[in-house]
Amino acid sequence: MNQDQLIDGEQRVASILKKMEQGFQVDVHTLMNLEKTYESMLLRLNKEMQGELGKAIRVNSNRELANLLFNNLGLLPLRWTPTGNPSVSIDVLERLLDSYHNVYPFLKSVIEFKNLQSLIKSGKTISKKLDLQGRIHPEFNQLTCPTGRIYSYIQNLPKEVRKVLIPDKEENVFIELDWSQQELRILCALSQELVFLDCFAKEEDLHRRVISEMFHKPISEVTDEERKTGKTINYALIYGQEGPGLAWKLNISLKKAQELIDHYFSSLPMIQRLKDKSREKFLRTGYAETAFGRTTQLNLTGPNKEKELRRGFNHIIQGTAADILRMTVVRLSEALKGKQAKLKFCAHDSIYLETKKEDSEEASKLARSVMEIDFMGVHFPVAIKSYHDFSMGEGNA
Repeated sequence: MNQDQLIDGEQRVASILKKMEQGFQVDVHTLMNLEKTYESMLLRLNKEMQGELGKAIRVNSNRELANLLFNNLGLLPLRWTPTGNPSVSIDVLERLLDSYHNVYPFLKSVIEFKNLQSLIKSGKTISKKLDLQGRIHPEFNQLTCPTGRIYSYIQNLPKEVRKVLIPDKEENVFIELDWSQQELRILCALSQELVFLDCFAKEEDLHRRVISEMFHKPISEVTDEERKTGKTINYALIYGQEGPGLAWKLNISLKKAQELIDHYFSSLPMIQRLKDKSREKFLRTGYAETAFGRTTQLNLTGPNKEKELRRGFNHIIQGTAADILRMTVVRLSEALKGKQAKLKFCAHDSIYLETKKEDSEEASKLARSVMEIDFMGVHFPVAIKSYHDFSMGEGNA
């Protein structure tokens, strides 16, 4: 792949996405039943919370909920919203439940209530977009995400709601193909970090290997909990998180989080080198650039300079992933001409097809042959799953 392919892909991908906007058939009966079930569960939770608190509370009012938690009950706010108010996001509520589950068990009901609200909202999103044939037609926006990722509201639907999206024909199935740890492999390719290269060549568990390198212990002795820490650190780097963000994610002190970051970069010096060289280039040129030459301007003169520098590094990784997806969609569209399988959807590191069940193996092999690439000495393997509805998985860990 080169920049000419990127430019060609940009010109052709729009028409391919337009075809994919033919959309999905919806199991309307299941959708209606889901909405009724969720509404009934909300009423039950409301009664439970009222009984536990001795009074009614509007959980859907963040201001009222924050007033109850942080003023009436005297709990300490854990995070703040951009407007300066105490946050009552799901992750904050879960952290509070961990600390106060014996004292304030109603917090569990509050979390369930908020999750149900999200499910109901997603269901109504589908209901509002139904056409007369019981289909939805998701639009694909190429300009929403600064990194260049293709966006559609479908990718934000919870799995419980996505299952109402079904194949156009009863004998058909959906096939999900996703690149295994795509962004981490891009990080490996761009940095040429020897530990990553060796790990991927040996097909080892990257998150365990990272902890093994950081703490000089055999990979076989890395615990599952330590692996979760390694995974969090790996992805925190890509998303531009630093000490405070990592401390929150792992529920540890800022000092401990910074120690982990220092261990990480001292164990993986080529990644540190990539970050340093990228930062130097951002400051010199004022923009960030993907491996294929697509740029984004950075505002390095304002008060959010450090945030913009982190966004620049994020653009290099996620933007390169977006370029690869676009070029692959074009190549796969060509490969599928004259075949029964058709492109159905694409998001982040995944591409979805619809085909007859009897043809699914052949379609999967063809798609894999197109999608699997070697990029700057790093192989990008593809995982394949088949589904009878669109309740697809969440990618590889």
